Amino acid sequence: MNMRLMQCQRSMTPCLVLTFVAALLSGSQLSLADAPLAVFPSFRVEIDLFEGDAKVPQSQHLILFDAGVVYDLPVGKDSIISVFDAPRGRVVLVHKATRVRTSISTDTLVKMSAETRAEAAKKGRGDKLGLNAKVVPGANPDTYVVEFNDNRYEATAQTVKDPLIAAEFASFTAWASRLNIARHIGSPPFARIALADHFAAENAIPRQVMLEVRRNFKTRTFRADHLVIERLSELDRQKIAEAGGMVATFEEVSFAEFPSE
Repeated sequence: MNMRLMQCQRSMTPCLVLTFVAALLSGSQLSLADAPLAVFPSFRVEIDLFEGDAKVPQSQHLILFDAGVVYDLPVGKDSIISVFDAPRGRVVLVHKATRVRTSISTDTLVKMSAETRAEAAKKGRGDKLGLNAKVVPGANPDTYVVEFNDNRYEATAQTVKDPLIAAEFASFTAWASRLNIARHIGSPPFARIALADHFAAENAIPRQVMLEVRRNFKTRTFRADHLVIERLSELDRQKIAEAGGMVATFEEVSFAEFPSE
């Protein structure tokens, strides 16, 4: 398999992969030089996360997409930067406060996700982890709901001009969810990935995602507000360069040794 096709597959940009595969299946004489190069949009998404009725965000993230690489940059006191480098088959975590970094391969993340799915199915816990969760229309226009076990997502959509933006955001959501499995944080990821895929099929990304988690007769609610800007500013590109400098210069530690906060 040639490297260009592998890069397209890792980036989860379906239209490019299908174009190449269709040509192969049709028996056309597509040479390596003619194979389509991956095309990635450059854009930003700002996410504010609230718990309950709080007016001040619990956390804020600036997500920058450029050349197939996604930079999850915390705003404020949080120290961990995540760099989702799918073209190179890796995710890099940078801890600004301690000046260390670590990495994990995307192949490892896919394997861990598959193992978690298989183990849940084997033990009859598929419904509890949302393996079979379905996205259904909500009560309001452009609203969708996913429920499993004691968890409920309700999300509103915002359409984007470039369908590749929707595809790239869904890809980022999937990689971030798989990373949470490896780091043992967050809710089960499978329903969230299903919701992201549904939005991508509609050429949309979330405008707002509400999560209700019910445990022991108590309910916690979270809200994530998304603002998408379909371009990068010069300041955004400076932040990307700064993150790249940290990846290049910070001390490498094992994934197990990397600080959790």
